[in-house]
Amino acid sequence: MTTKLMNAAILTGRGGPEKLIYTQVPKPKPQAGEVLIKVTACSVNNTDINTRTNWYTATSGFQELLQDIEISDSEASTSSYHSGVEFPIEFPRIQGADIVGQVVEIGSGVEPQLLQQRVIVSPWIEEEHLEKYRFVGSELDGGFAEYVSIPASIVYPINSSLSDIELATLPCSYGTAENMLTKGRVSEKDTVLIIGASGGVGSAAIQLCKIRGAKVIAVVGDNKENLAKELGADYVYKRDKQLAANLKTHQINVSLDVVVGEYFNLAFKSLCIGGRYVSCGAIGGPIASLDLRDLIYKDTEMMGATRFEPGVFQQLIGYVEKGLLNPPVAKLFPLSEIKEAQKFFQTKSFFGKVVITPSV
Repeated sequence: MTTKLMNAAILTGRGGPEKLIYTQVPKPKPQAGEVLIKVTACSVNNTDINTRTNWYTATSGFQELLQDIEISDSEASTSSYHSGVEFPIEFPRIQGADIVGQVVEIGSGVEPQLLQQRVIVSPWIEEEHLEKYRFVGSELDGGFAEYVSIPASIVYPINSSLSDIELATLPCSYGTAENMLTKGRVSEKDTVLIIGASGGVGSAAIQLCKIRGAKVIAVVGDNKENLAKELGADYVYKRDKQLAANLKTHQINVSLDVVVGEYFNLAFKSLCIGGRYVSCGAIGGPIASLDLRDLIYKDTEMMGATRFEPGVFQQLIGYVEKGLLNPPVAKLFPLSEIKEAQKFFQTKSFFGKVVITPSV
């Protein structure tokens, strides 16, 4: 019997963009408890870059990410701490956590109602215990391919007027943002500072905060102010010398930080007494100094947000189906241009998400 093939972007190991190869591989077959999805769109995330460059275990962190220093197989760790514990990363790997498409085949034990459904996939898989979480596109193959076989437990039918390209911006970025808000207990009583508000997670956080009725202060790069305002931000400031003075005019009780780096202390010190600081990433650098007096004497809560809290993804789907979200798409790339898509993503010169589709 002839093996059926599909187009896919394969990550062959740690290193620069040269480790990504667009080629043909065997089309997967859904196993028990899995569905086969024909992928229509899948967006790029920091996790894709971080896994390739070994950022999660690298000591130099962000500089490696920016410079795309090639890491030899002998130097590269075979594990990732993205999920909070050590996981084996097997190569070749198909990345891509933000999967949208149609179920075209089901494995044994899967509800037949899923067949032919338009679906969206949660990026996190929980298996028995917290330490057994896995991330799609990192610990198992993801959506940078024409087809993907994925556990049915994280596959959700979706009824939305949004296009598949728009829906593909949601799982990782919007799920992460909603998880931050959930952990930070954001409500209509809060004034929320979002550092890095022009990226995928930050722009999602603006909209999700407004759904909860919170007041939003967005911090963005040059020429991105109007876009943040269009998404609902009440105040928008640029990352410039006036930022600290501008933030002092507000009573901020929640900081949502996806940048860290040189902005960590500003995000942390801007909090009022009893404030909550939540971080889901460190695109500005993972190493930061903390004056513990700001933590202790201001009764500050400090939280990390990676694994989704229960109900977060279902809540996100509810917002989508009610038409409450307007996900911005920065640029669309064909799957064959995966290298160019990741290079563009790393420029951080855009607002919203970079999406890849096999059909462009």
